[in-house]
Amino acid sequence: MTLQKSILAAAITLATFNSYSASFQLNETSASGLGRAFAGDSVIADDAAVLARNPAAMALFDKASFSLAATYIDPGVNIKGLDAPDMLGADYDVSQLDQDGVVPTAIIPAMYFINPVNDTFAYGIGINSNFGLKSEYDNDYAAGSIGGKTDLKTVNANISGSYRINEQLSLGLGMNLVYGEAELIRHAGSVLKEGVIIPGVGSVVAPVPTSTEIVNMAGDDFGYGWNAGVVYEINEDHRFALSYRSKVELAFEGEFSGLAVPVTAASLSVDMPAVTEFSGFHQFTTQWATHYSIMYTQWSSFEKLEAYAGNELAFEKQENFEDSYRFALGATYDVNPVLALRVGVAFDQSAAEDYRSISIPDSDRLWYSAGATYQLSRTESIDFGLSYINGDNVVVTEEDALLGQLPDSLSAFVGNKDWSFSSEGNALLLAVQYNKSF
Repeated sequence: MTLQKSILAAAITLATFNSYSASFQLNETSASGLGRAFAGDSVIADDAAVLARNPAAMALFDKASFSLAATYIDPGVNIKGLDAPDMLGADYDVSQLDQDGVVPTAIIPAMYFINPVNDTFAYGIGINSNFGLKSEYDNDYAAGSIGGKTDLKTVNANISGSYRINEQLSLGLGMNLVYGEAELIRHAGSVLKEGVIIPGVGSVVAPVPTSTEIVNMAGDDFGYGWNAGVVYEINEDHRFALSYRSKVELAFEGEFSGLAVPVTAASLSVDMPAVTEFSGFHQFTTQWATHYSIMYTQWSSFEKLEAYAGNELAFEKQENFEDSYRFALGATYDVNPVLALRVGVAFDQSAAEDYRSISIPDSDRLWYSAGATYQLSRTESIDFGLSYINGDNVVVTEEDALLGQLPDSLSAFVGNKDWSFSSEGNALLLAVQYNKSF
C-alpha cells in the first residue's frame, strides 16, 4: 500500500472509529420524554412524539395530534493530557493537550403528526434525528491527527401506520428514510514538526507544520430502514409496549484530500445499529403514574471497516464493539387538570469500553431529569424538560495517525506512538415542545 493510500485508510478509519466509539445514538426525541429521562416513552402516548419510539402507540389516539419540539444540548466534555509519544526522547508538555468544550452546543429539532382515521387504523409522519455527533479541536492542537473536527448529522423521516386488533392488542409498522452527512478534518499536530532525525543519519522524514491539514473528507448518503411495534393494554391504566427499529446502512461517498494526497473519491459504509425497546406504564392513582424502559442497541452489528479509494479496497479492519443497554425509570404527578409534573433517572451504558477516542470519549452515563406539561387550552399544551447527564471519568489512549503510518524500520527510533488523555463528559439538556390536538 502506498503512503497516500495509507493516509487515506487512516483518515477513513478515524472517521468511522471515532463515531462508533462514541455510541452516538441520540435519545432526544421530545421535551415530554426528556422530563422523564425517556422512561416509558414507547407506550405513554401523551403526545404525538411517541411516533419516534413506537408506531403501534398511535392506536391509543382518538384525535389528530401534532407536536413540535426542540432540544438544546450544552455538553461539558473536557480533555486533560496524560502522556505523549516519545519521538526520540522529545519532552512534550502534556498540558498542551488540555482542552475544554470539545463538543459544541447543539439544537435538535423534531416534528410529529398522528391522525386516527377510524377506531382501528391510524397513520403518522415524523421527522427527527436518531444519530449524530460533533467534536472539534484547535487547528494547532498537538494531537491534531486524532483530534480535529468530527461532524455527523442525520435526519430521519418516518411514515407509519397502526392497526388495533382488539381492545388489548395493537400493532404498528413504519418505513424510514435517513439522510446522513459527515465531515472529517485532521491536522498534523506536533509529532512531525521537526521531522524524524536519526542520529548519524540525519533527517529521514521532512518536517510537517503543526496546522498542516492531513485529512479533509466530506460525504453524504440516503439510507432506508423500517420499524415495528406492539402495544398490549391490560386495561386503560396498565399497558406494555415492545418496539424495534432496524439498522440503516449509510454508504458515505464524497471527496478526500490531505497531506501529499490530491482530491480523491472515497467511500465508506456505516451501519446505524438496530434498536429494541421495552416500556411499561402504570396509572396507580388518579394523580400518580410510573413508567420504565429498557433499550437494547445492537452495536455489535458493526463488525469491520471497509474503506474504498475509487473501486479499490484501501483498508479493512475488524472491530470489537459491544451491544449496550439503557435503563430508565420515571414518574408523573398530575397536580391538577392544567399542570403535570414528571421526573426520571436513567443509566446509559457505553458501547465502547475498550475502544474510546478523544473525538467523543464515550463512557457510562447517569441521567437526572425533570419536566412539566402545562395545558394552554383544551386542545393545546406546552412541555418543558431538563436533564443533567453525568459521565464517568475515563482514560483514553490512541495511536497518533501519522506515526502509525511510518515504516517499521523507523519504529525503533520513534518509540511510543500513543497519546493518552483523561476525559470527563457531562451535559445539560433543555427542551421545549408545543402540542395541539384537532
